[in-house]
Amino acid sequence: MPKTVLRQNLKALMDKNAESQTALGRRAKVGQATVGRILSSKGEDSGVETVAKLAKAYGLEAWQLLVAGMDPSNPPVLQPVSKEERALYDRLRALMNDMGKMK
Repeated sequence: MPKTVLRQNLKALMDKNAESQTALGRRAKVGQATVGRILSSKGEDSGVETVAKLAKAYGLEAWQLLVAGMDPSNPPVLQPVSKEERALYDRLRALMNDMGKMK
């Protein structure tokens, strides 16, 4: 379930960096309460923009926070194997950048 994966990965990143909800909220420019709701057992339905902000605070892309079992010391990377996959990756990156600019 995406909420569970996001919660586990965010908690692992916060633990690795010894970071509080308040500190992460400030860096990611989201409220501490939002971080707290994501980390709660019930979780929160987080929008793409919120996930992108949290990921950016750790130098990651949003999709990386949604990979089950992410190792905070060695985040997943996309490794395209064909020209078509590379083109798709480039389009996805451009869309994520465009979504970050929309407000």
